[in-house]
Amino acid sequence: MLKVKVTVILMLIATFLMTAVNAKSEVTVVKTASILPYHQLMTPKWLSKHATIFGSHTLNPKYLQINPGVNKQHDLQVQLVAPGILTDKDCQCVSVKITVAMDTAFADSRDHDPIFGISDDEKFIGFYAVDKSHYTGAPPYYGVPPCFRIEGDNINNVLTNYITDRNGPRPKIAESFSSEIKIQIKPCELWGSCHTEHNGGHVLITNYNRTLDLTKGLYFDMYRDSARESFRIKYISVDVELD
Repeated sequence: MLKVKVTVILMLIATFLMTAVNAKSEVTVVKTASILPYHQLMTPKWLSKHATIFGSHTLNPKYLQINPGVNKQHDLQVQLVAPGILTDKDCQCVSVKITVAMDTAFADSRDHDPIFGISDDEKFIGFYAVDKSHYTGAPPYYGVPPCFRIEGDNINNVLTNYITDRNGPRPKIAESFSSEIKIQIKPCELWGSCHTEHNGGHVLITNYNRTLDLTKGLYFDMYRDSARESFRIKYISVDVELD
């Protein structure tokens, strides 16, 4: 009888320990999933529901149209990582990959110079993705690469104190607005790259001056160049990883 009781007690202890281990594992999984990696395919419908869109916009099954606004307006924002999740140590390992697809026929028919990148909700680093009139004309405002560095400060939802670096190779042949714009940014290395489809693949690599404080959170941001511009976004894909 004593042997049976001991066996029952041991079984109860084992069950308790397994429950505790499983509970701890579940907590760990949830915590990891809430931090990184982050991946989101942002369709027009998803953006209309989950993004913060600061100006006038129109939803179509095939695209989200951002309508005219003001110069350097903050058009759209998506929180990728909430404040307080990343530490200064984590920052050294963070990399962000962004792909944006837009309506190229719409882009080629008008002034069309969107700005894409990331921020800590105050400081912004990213790229201009200019229309073909900018890289077929003469410097300094024309004769530039199809994408190039821009960084600045978000003040009252306007990109302010911004600087650009328009240096770099330009397409040899004037082609349409790239159907996909691919951006990679290592914020704590102050490093970024932008890839467009021009001439079989056009890559520009740059370095930034502004250091983001990722303890305040990490955001995807879109700005515009001039007030009259409008844009049709087919989708945005964003990945955030700890390398």
